[in-house]
Amino acid sequence: MKTHRIFTVAFILLFLVASRDLFAQAMSKSALQKKFFETDMTIDQLRKELAEIRKQIHELEITASVPSIRKEINKMIQLPEMKHEILLNNGTIVKGKIVYEDFDKIVVQTQIGELTLSKKEIKVTREAERPQAKCVVVGPITEKIYDNMRVYTGQLKNEGIRRADFPKIIFYLYDEKTNLVATDSMIVPGTYHMFLSGVQTDATIEPGQTFPFECSVSFHEKAPISYYIKKISWEEFDR
Repeated sequence: MKTHRIFTVAFILLFLVASRDLFAQAMSKSALQKKFFETDMTIDQLRKELAEIRKQIHELEITASVPSIRKEINKMIQLPEMKHEILLNNGTIVKGKIVYEDFDKIVVQTQIGELTLSKKEIKVTREAERPQAKCVVVGPITEKIYDNMRVYTGQLKNEGIRRADFPKIIFYLYDEKTNLVATDSMIVPGTYHMFLSGVQTDATIEPGQTFPFECSVSFHEKAPISYYIKKISWEEFDR
């Protein structure tokens, strides 16, 4: 009986030791799996980040190369100035720049090359009108009123026949006695352009294009604002 009891106790102890070892192995395996899963997730994240970095580098390379190509093209293409308008006897109008003239003929540099004209064919020679940009506000201007600020939003359009560079809209705020209370301005963002000098900007408006603007004018709180006047200006560079 005593021997049987000792055997039973020993069996229980062996079972507990075996269970403990199995539990430890299971916990170790679970921890290893968890660690492997976390490591796998970390590698996956690193791959995604690396792919994103490669994509950004590729975009930067394109951004850096395109302006360089455009600059070289601008240097290669030299368009003549349209300084003169020549009306021929048959009604044809020739536009270009007179580069040579004698008693019998003139040579005109046009966009398609040099053209030699006999003076007998010419009816009138005059200065050509320079194409111009014309930026105007189209539609209503929305005015948002605050205690210390006015915000003006609207649309600016180039109705001319030339590109408008750095179009700017200015707002002047006056009180009832026509005293200037505050003023502010903004350059209207539009189309990307690269000038021959290499200067790049996104503030140009091509003929027919329309772009939105939003100009904020700050002033002292509760200043007596009665009305506003707007002014539009722009530059016109050759290239």
